[in-house]
This record gives sequence, structure tokens and C-alpha cells, in this order.
Amino acid sequence: MKLKLSTCFVLLVGSLVVGAPLFAHHGTGVAYETGKGTEVTLKGTVTEWIWANPHCGLLFDVTDAKGIVQHWGAELGNPHKESLGGFSKDILKPGDKITVTGHPSKSGAPRMTLSRVVLADGHALPDKAVKGNGEEDPSE
Repeated sequence: MKLKLSTCFVLLVGSLVVGAPLFAHHGTGVAYETGKGTEVTLKGTVTEWIWANPHCGLLFDVTDAKGIVQHWGAELGNPHKESLGGFSKDILKPGDKITVTGHPSKSGAPRMTLSRVVLADGHALPDKAVKGNGEEDPSE
């Protein structure tokens, strides 16, 4: 009886230790300025469009008035969520001119969470705001 209880206890503790990281997830509020009025808008050129789990990514170059190029990166949600908002694997290509709006990194690094991107033809994405489960998000 003692052996069974000890074995069950060891298995339970082991499962909790191994499984705990599965419940962890970072929030955007930790790394990005997410308060009202903190969004920035930048005009740039796409260098890479990453369509992959767990997050899509957009890399783009921004040239300032002095001609200095700064390499930026924007984090998006997963491909499923983004596809519901109008994004696709082939929507952005290197060389595309874009206007990007998002919440900048708290550290000052050239990184942001993407809120909106406007393509050269004026088409804005996402078409609609969606939650991670695919439902329309009326709060945005």
C-alpha cells in the first residue's frame, strides 16, 4: 500500500513538473507598449513574410529622412487567426511597399505587434479583427 501511494505521488509530481510549461504563454503586454495612444505608424518595404506557427512575422525596412535604413520586425498571431482576418501565405512579398501600424517594443528595439498593414494598393489588413479562436472581435 505504501509503495502504491509513493508511486502515485511520484507520478503526480513528475506530471506536474513536466506539464507545467504547457500552461505558460507570454503576453504582448510584457514586451510591447499596449496602452492607448502608444501605436506607431511606419512606411517601409517588406523584406520577409513569415507564415508559420506559433506566430506569423513581418520583416520590413524603414528609411528615414536622412536615408538611414532601419530593419523592423512585427509579430502577428498564428496563421489560422490571421487567415480569418484576410492574410494569406502569399499576400506579402519582398519589395512590397507597406504602411504598418502597431505597438512598439518597450525596450526600444525596432519591433512591434502588428495592428494593421496597408498595402500599396490601399487594401488594409486585417479585414476584420478576430480572436484567437476565429470569432470576430468587436472590441477592435
